[in-house]
Amino acid sequence: MVEATARMYPHFLVENNKKPNRFYAFPLIGLMTRVVFLVPHFLECIILAIVNLLLLFINWFVVLFTGKYWNPAYTMFVKTMQFSTKISLFLYGITDKYPTFGLNTNNLFTLSIPKPEHPKRWLAIPFIGIFVRFFLLLPYFIFAEVLGRGSGVGMAISWFTVLFKGKLPESIYEFEKDALRVGLATQCYMLGLSDKYPSFEISMNHQNAKIGLLIVGAMLTAWGMSSNAAEHDTTYQESSSYQYNQQPGYMNSY
Repeated sequence: MVEATARMYPHFLVENNKKPNRFYAFPLIGLMTRVVFLVPHFLECIILAIVNLLLLFINWFVVLFTGKYWNPAYTMFVKTMQFSTKISLFLYGITDKYPTFGLNTNNLFTLSIPKPEHPKRWLAIPFIGIFVRFFLLLPYFIFAEVLGRGSGVGMAISWFTVLFKGKLPESIYEFEKDALRVGLATQCYMLGLSDKYPSFEISMNHQNAKIGLLIVGAMLTAWGMSSNAAEHDTTYQESSSYQYNQQPGYMNSY
């Protein structure tokens, strides 16, 4: 297991799946089975998201007026991230252990997120602070998207290695772990659990494989962004055409 450097926030460690279940490695079938099993967890995630939004709103005022991070918000945010991480580890195949509905780690991984001691008050100004955080994180969102799409490709490749060799490749495991950590770092910054801009650093063991996944992830991200832009332009043109055709003078000209 690769140790994280001090810049890799938050501190996230998880062991590779030593004996992956080959049934889950059947292309698409295994993934769809995992997704079906996780439907109750997804419903719980929706409830947790609503609760966290309420706590985030309250925490803004607590930080703004007291200069301290509200303990109930900190506890719930960390526990929610633990819960979502269990789900992600199961989906990625890093573990085949079915995640419990509790908000603990079930000893599957280590996630260390210290409570902020001196959160910046101006970043807690309601709505303005989170807008600033979102704007600043735009490059990091793209980075996280590249890692996420690369991890998806890596997961598909791992199906065949698990199916025929019974092993989850170390390079793919490390890449997926880094993608999860980057996602957690994004949440930490947006929730104010850290005011330090998250690091772009990832572990580069098995360098060739990881660079390949990064390139593929970047290509898929660029393709997705261009497709969305093209779809937006098409929708705008159709809307403009419709509005023009509805003008009174248009019908009267015939």
